[in-house]
Amino acid sequence: MTTADAFSVESGQGRYRVEPFERIDGLFAEIGRIDHAVLVADERIVELFAEPFRTLGATLIHRVAATEREKTLAGVERTLLAMQAAGANKKTVVVGVGGGIVQDVAALASHLWYRGVEFVFVPTTLLAMADSCIGAKSAVNLGAFKNQVGTFQAPSRVLVCPRFVDTLPDDDVRSGYGEIVKLAIIDSAQRFFAVRDDVEGTGFRGPHLGRNIRASLETKRRIIEIDEYERDLRRILNYGHTFGHALESVTGNGVPHGLAVAWGVDVANFVAMRRTILDHATYAEIHRFLKAVFSLKLPAAYDAPQLIAAMRRDKKAYDGTINLILPHGLGDVRVVPAAIDAELESQIGEYLRSDDIFGR
Repeated sequence: MTTADAFSVESGQGRYRVEPFERIDGLFAEIGRIDHAVLVADERIVELFAEPFRTLGATLIHRVAATEREKTLAGVERTLLAMQAAGANKKTVVVGVGGGIVQDVAALASHLWYRGVEFVFVPTTLLAMADSCIGAKSAVNLGAFKNQVGTFQAPSRVLVCPRFVDTLPDDDVRSGYGEIVKLAIIDSAQRFFAVRDDVEGTGFRGPHLGRNIRASLETKRRIIEIDEYERDLRRILNYGHTFGHALESVTGNGVPHGLAVAWGVDVANFVAMRRTILDHATYAEIHRFLKAVFSLKLPAAYDAPQLIAAMRRDKKAYDGTINLILPHGLGDVRVVPAAIDAELESQIGEYLRSDDIFGR
């Protein structure tokens, strides 16, 4: 992405711009120009970029540990108390610097503070840059359940610099590509094969990175501008998430989110194939790629009954049914209501025995 790639997202809460930066110092200079800013930042990013944060002075009011423990109402309260101590008011602009956890906590805090103040997001993980930075959804965990409490809070701006990816470990980059691949399958066969060829050709960190971030955001933008509040079309963005969230639950969040999504995409594709929705050749083509680049050895065991139990607790489940997001082909992903029953458990069990890309 370059400065020429800036674009706007239409939202019911007002249009906001996604503004790319080629250099991290240029991005920090722009943060310094935001009036009434208070920064809520991932503590690791503060350590990595100590000098740029020092130049921003007292605007850094709260450091967030990017853990599921912080992605809670208690974590939101800690951010609100930091805002209170800093003298935040109705003109305050909350600037969240970090990945999805910082985004959720800071966005929800800005939504609650004086019934709503501006929120600017600076995504520093690939997953956040390529997916969650737009769309206005924020949520935190409640008890053992993910994303149970949240709201729609659109940012006023999103400032993106792909160079933050240089600071990420390989599994975090792979995690981000889990969402990129998900969005590519949703978009079209052409987009999926382009991502596949890029990754197989030069790896996850190749020169194609900025292009794939932009393409992913374009795919998501087309969907959220039609259905921002997830009443219909936007539900297809949950492709891979129902199964992926179940895996995260039964492994105690032992899987990076984007890798869980990639795994969930493969399970969804397997279920779609077994239900004669997706043809075997397309399933095999995607499965080969996912297995080659997203394989992971997990220390925690899991089985079909555990995953089914977790799906029953999913916030999208009701009366023993759940809306599965299943592909009918590349570029054709649909909502398919399904019973959480013995047939689904059997299909998940078959996948785990024969095709599990995490290779237990």
